Amino acid sequence: MRKTLLTLGLVALLAIPVAAQFGGFGGMQLDATALLANKGVQDELKLSDDQKKAITTANDELGKGIRAAFEEKDFAGIAKLREEHTKAIKKVLDKLDDKQTTRLMQIEVQLATGKAKNPKIFANEGVHKALKITSKQKETIKTTLSDMDKDFKEIDDDAKGDFKKMRENGRKKAEMRTEAYTKIEKTLDDDQKKDLGKLGGEKYEFKMEFPGFKDFGKKDKGKDDKKKDDF
Repeated sequence: MRKTLLTLGLVALLAIPVAAQFGGFGGMQLDATALLANKGVQDELKLSDDQKKAITTANDELGKGIRAAFEEKDFAGIAKLREEHTKAIKKVLDKLDDKQTTRLMQIEVQLATGKAKNPKIFANEGVHKALKITSKQKETIKTTLSDMDKDFKEIDDDAKGDFKKMRENGRKKAEMRTEAYTKIEKTLDDDQKKDLGKLGGEKYEFKMEFPGFKDFGKKDKGKDDKKKDDF
């Protein structure tokens, strides 16, 4: 029992950087690469078996790396694991056809403009083209997102692995994202706002997944069940 609780605690700590990539601890911030790692999105885009296999392999490699980090009590390589995972998914992303790319952007827009605002949607080239974003607006977007990222880094550096602070930072980041989103949105004219509302396309019911964490705790749970009389 004690080992299981320890496992869950460490998994929670490990989950923070991955959750930050896939939408947890501060709301949705899913970009196209992170979305493509989601099985439901893969089905919605009707990916081929080869495309799904490539993504599954990348997700499995992430999972193996995270489990190894837990077993070795060495979490320094988590960021590198995420980078490699992103690179592998991006290879699939870059080869999507026009229909798949359009639907993926629609899902990204739906999530970014929903309850949990993600200002980085305004950096999407497809959104720029659809909304006819002006040079002045592009500069505002660039500056606003740059300032937000700097603020994120500052509070992350201050947390220095402190779990409580990292969770608090999640809430702070959600507020910062909303502020940045609102600042950029105010530069849009009425037509651009209407076009943004149409960009989401047909409604998609998104279900969150955290690649690499689905099997955590199962092995330990089995051991604990066998030894439950020892506690």
